Amino acid sequence: MDWVLHQGDALDLLSQWGQPLDLIVTDPPYAFGGSGTEHAVTATVAVTLRESAKYLKRGCWMVVFCASSWRSISYMVEACRGVVEPVRLAYWGKPEIRTKVRPIGWAYSSVAVLAMRRGPKNDPRLQISTVMDHIEHAVVTNQRRAQLPDAVANWAVEPFAIDGGMFLDPFAGSGALPKAAAAHGMQAHGFELINDDTL
Repeated sequence: MDWVLHQGDALDLLSQWGQPLDLIVTDPPYAFGGSGTEHAVTATVAVTLRESAKYLKRGCWMVVFCASSWRSISYMVEACRGVVEPVRLAYWGKPEIRTKVRPIGWAYSSVAVLAMRRGPKNDPRLQISTVMDHIEHAVVTNQRRAQLPDAVANWAVEPFAIDGGMFLDPFAGSGALPKAAAAHGMQAHGFELINDDTL
């Protein structure tokens, strides 16, 4: 199945969306705090995640890549509080650290992947997936930019994919997540502000 990229501001595109969703998987910008532009990105991420989650059907999943800190994870949870409930935390381990700063006590860098589901805490349908716990994979670089590896995208999408269902990534970037959803038979859509000729 093919997937569709909608170019424009995610909040503007969401205001025109109007379709129920069976799955959201996204890797948003990691900007949490700061001032000026960084503060604007932080606010946009929070509002976009919350507004996207409102389109999820009951019992369906939202999977969000986060920076591996409690601050980042808590930020994602709070942004969506009352709409989706956090259920599971998984990790993407990167075998090589690509920054000059080496984390104390860690020989690799990691990305937290938060799985949340639409429905009350006591909903018996909130079954925990046993598939998605951890993946180790090197980053993929395109010139100076990093993009989500196809194997990691597939790992994040596969446990929650619904054949024929509606998928959205509101921060599509390189398009790896919508491509993975389309490969699993979903009607996949991605939002991206800037056109990327790698898509």
